[in-house]
Amino acid sequence: MRPHLNRFKIIADCGNAALFIIKSVGYQLNSINNSELNTSMSEVVRHVAFGVDANYFRGMGVNIASIIKNNPGMRFVFHVFAFSVSDDNHHRLLALQEMYDMPIKIHVLATDLLNEFSLFPCFSKHSLGTFVRILIPNMLKGVTSRVLYVDADVLCVGKLDSLFETNIDRHIAAAVHDQLETTASTQISALQLMKPVYFNAGVMYINVDNWIAYDTQTRALTTLSQRDLTFADQDALNIVLNEHTVYIDEKWNFRLHLVELLSKGKTSMVLASPAAFIHFTGPVKPWQSWCLHDAKAMFIQYQGLSPWSNVPLDPPTSTRELKLYSKFLIKQGHTMKGVRCHLKYLIARMMN
Repeated sequence: MRPHLNRFKIIADCGNAALFIIKSVGYQLNSINNSELNTSMSEVVRHVAFGVDANYFRGMGVNIASIIKNNPGMRFVFHVFAFSVSDDNHHRLLALQEMYDMPIKIHVLATDLLNEFSLFPCFSKHSLGTFVRILIPNMLKGVTSRVLYVDADVLCVGKLDSLFETNIDRHIAAAVHDQLETTASTQISALQLMKPVYFNAGVMYINVDNWIAYDTQTRALTTLSQRDLTFADQDALNIVLNEHTVYIDEKWNFRLHLVELLSKGKTSMVLASPAAFIHFTGPVKPWQSWCLHDAKAMFIQYQGLSPWSNVPLDPPTSTRELKLYSKFLIKQGHTMKGVRCHLKYLIARMMN
């Protein structure tokens, strides 16, 4: 059974966008208007958006702190889109905006959308934040003409001035090529893309007006409803935006696949070229205690600049995480500790 495509049209109708935001909370939201969000004392304000689920609020909050830290003098409005926000995360986000005097607008989406997304062939394989990404530009109609979308598992380590100067007047989005040797080569063929290019959707600078004019949201949701896509919305967006994307330098979305690096015994933070955004792709994240890469130390440094500074790193909990941790320990010469961890993995697997 496929979701009713007329529903996608309603979701895309910005006049009815409020139907799908049950509440917005945060920085003076009851009194802010569009002009206040875009200009203040002739300052240029940059809009940055995230789509997250419960597991990624910490990563997103530290990401926001890293953006502010590395871009002194720039004014931002941060938009957080989620289906729910715990009291704890809400309080920490409010503390973050007070800490840096930067607006953070929290958009809590109506759970009705889950009924539609649950019918997508690839729904069970991906986090909810993945599907929220497609909705964001339509929700920001009338608020801003440009928005920078950033995944929560990203850290900013450089200035963003020139990214915001990217000319996307005649495009829908600017994005970075995905790994040609792996993801891009397989997906260009699998998706039968007309132009042999494929982008990673973890960082996208979006022309909101062009996105809406092309009906990108409806096209992408329709594609998701009809095909079992390996990379869900990223695949759908590559299909829809194949000829409407401008490609930008890799430094704006420099990917580090930590599980691959750690499996090879590589732990140093060595970048092949300068980066402004480092994107930690894959199952291993720098906020996990069992991440034995230098990326963890970098994350802890930025976490210290946020209201999440007192939150301990996530320990391994699933059998998969225990297995990976034992593998990493043994690879780095911690044999006995690795063996003990592997025994925990075997016991956990037998109990499940």
